[in-house]
Amino acid sequence: MSTEPKNSLDERPLAIEEILDLFRDIGRCMHRETRHSWLDITMPQLKTLLTLYSLEKASMSELAEALGTGVSTITGIFDRLVEHGLVVREEDPHDRRVVVGRLTPAGAEVVDRFHLTARDRLGRVLAELTPDELRVVARAAVLLRNAARRAFAGDLPGQHGQ
Repeated sequence: MSTEPKNSLDERPLAIEEILDLFRDIGRCMHRETRHSWLDITMPQLKTLLTLYSLEKASMSELAEALGTGVSTITGIFDRLVEHGLVVREEDPHDRRVVVGRLTPAGAEVVDRFHLTARDRLGRVLAELTPDELRVVARAAVLLRNAARRAFAGDLPGQHGQ
């Protein structure tokens, strides 16, 4: 049983909605300037790269499931990424009938650059804050990170004891 007063629990959905709206607005501000000349790929291709980045390697069926699409769709996207030199196909060492995909160094660089661009943009936002405001945001970020680890404990590889 929670020790929080009932009215506090009733406020949670509204507070969550307000925070989600604020994050959406922050994202919109940060992405108004969208010059990504280095990113000459489609959104489905980017999603595939991001998924492979987190999984390290995956079969076409694993990618299709992770992205909520069909294997034939993923195969077409993957073919174009192979042409761009961003992914490679390999045999699964445990089952030679299964083809797995992984990022090439160039594919990993695209994802890294994508993350660095987002990090740089967030840095520009944080630079607008005072030292006192930065301390508040840092405390809130720790709370969010800890909640994310709890919420996605089974989904995050390599998070043991960090």
